[in-house]
Amino acid sequence: MAEEKKKEGHILMVPYMAHGHLIPFLALARLIHQQTSFTITIANTPLNIQHLQSAISSSSSSSSSSSSNIHLASLPFEPTSHGLPPHIENAEKLPPPLLPNLGLASLSLQPHLRTLISRITEEEGRPPLCIIFDVF
Repeated sequence: MAEEKKKEGHILMVPYMAHGHLIPFLALARLIHQQTSFTITIANTPLNIQHLQSAISSSSSSSSSSSSNIHLASLPFEPTSHGLPPHIENAEKLPPPLLPNLGLASLSLQPHLRTLISRITEEEGRPPLCIIFDVF
């Protein structure tokens, strides 16, 4: 069964770094997974991945099978390198004047995203079927 799902394909999702984007992407991943047998990976910064993991864990008792083939990938990110406060990796608690910094900081994820795509390609024997992203 796992081999069948692997052959179906892989979708990579990269939501913008804001809870208003993360949770809808998780919901979309769940819908796609319910309709297909694709493996789905959601990639983001470490703290945002923790937030998504918490969302998955809190809902796992009611729908554990819907998250069984949804994977989370943490992309290295250091907010202070981009003029952002420490431990701030999304727009939730960010002062409005620093929002442009967050947008520019998202560009620093590109090389890590390329590495993730290469890893998926190597593991699956082909690149992801598609990459779903917003604002990046």
